Amino acid sequence: MKKYLSICILLTLTSIGLQSCLFSEEDVFDESSANRATADVAKCQEILKEASNGWKLEYYVGSDYSSGAITFLMKFDGTQVQIACEGGTDDYIAGEKITSLYQVKTEQSTMLTFDTYNPLLHSFSAPLGMNINLEGDYEFIILEASSEKIILQGKKYKNIMEMTPMPEDEPWGTYLKNVIQVEKNAFLNTYNLQKGGETLKVFKRAPGTLSIFDVYNTDAEEASESLAYIYTDKGFKLRVPYIINNISIQHFTWNTLTRKFTCTDEGATDVTLNEFYPEGYFQYKDFIGDYILGFNSYMTGSGYAEASITPLVEGETYKLSLPLTYFQISIEVILKYDKGSGQIILDSQDLGLNPLFQYYFAIAAGTEGYAHPEISIISKLRNGLISKVESTEPFGFYLVDKITQTNSALMVWAYSSDKYSESTMAGYIEYFRYLMMKKKTEEKQ
Repeated sequence: MKKYLSICILLTLTSIGLQSCLFSEEDVFDESSANRATADVAKCQEILKEASNGWKLEYYVGSDYSSGAITFLMKFDGTQVQIACEGGTDDYIAGEKITSLYQVKTEQSTMLTFDTYNPLLHSFSAPLGMNINLEGDYEFIILEASSEKIILQGKKYKNIMEMTPMPEDEPWGTYLKNVIQVEKNAFLNTYNLQKGGETLKVFKRAPGTLSIFDVYNTDAEEASESLAYIYTDKGFKLRVPYIINNISIQHFTWNTLTRKFTCTDEGATDVTLNEFYPEGYFQYKDFIGDYILGFNSYMTGSGYAEASITPLVEGETYKLSLPLTYFQISIEVILKYDKGSGQIILDSQDLGLNPLFQYYFAIAAGTEGYAHPEISIISKLRNGLISKVESTEPFGFYLVDKITQTNSALMVWAYSSDKYSESTMAGYIEYFRYLMMKKKTEEKQ
């Protein structure tokens, strides 16, 4: 018994000793870990502030980079960040700086978070109804940080993005203006990827995205893969290198005179993207004229009405009068001419105060959805309808969903104020499920 008790006491003392030792080691480790985390936060904060002309962020949107990228310029001062962008909502002027708050903090890792609402950045993460958004992040894990480069990963959607310091002598407005100019000059959506004059692939910009190329084999109707990219002040940069014929390509410059993008990567300078007009391309002037509008309205059923497409801004926009069938009045909407595809687009849009009803009207265009979230996001990513030409004699087209190119919906919503996300919704006053436009013949005109 005495021996048994001695063994129990020995085991108990050993256990206590082990617990004490383990506790001490955990204490030291926790303190060390906390110190390391604090030091890393301070280091990243200093790196962000030290870039005298701020940082360029290649911001990718959508799960698995599915919507492409847009350029953000950011200047950090310790608590506030100035952000400018190449494009935003309808009332945003490219290059305009908007200030909000940010933090560098530690959770499970060191993070960069943007704490207060900034309409440029947060529009990509704000809810759009039905528990969806554009799948953009505003909280980022800092994977790597130095004065030359910062690598971020979106906390929610996991896209990896790169920040690089802006050159000290380059004005933000100049850089963003050049980015916009490249996209404007290289307006077509269709390109032949060539090496030494031989066409290897066909690249087509994907509708409803910021910057995605769908890649086709030369004889294929279905895309084989999609490549995310970002516009630069000289051309564009693929998110990751694309390997073709054992050659790696990623960086391209645009030449307006030759109308082509040329690869600048070593060993691939004879690779080019040569633009071409797709079959069935129509010019701006082709859509102008008087039409018979055929429709199917949820309010009143199928019917016909006279309509006209008239120039608004030459080469860019038109006006179209649409009937509200139940109330027997018309509203004017804006159509955009897409030079890239030779089609017209009817985007979700704000129609303003209607004096007859004393309600603010907004359009939701596409397959379904509400209007007010659409107006708060960049136009490229809005739902919308696009023209699909059915005949040329006489000229006629359907308005179809711009992503699926098939079914369509156009809803006119009424709101109590122009603050659509906050105001009372009175319901929709028109819901078109089918829209077909056919030009009047000369005899009928």
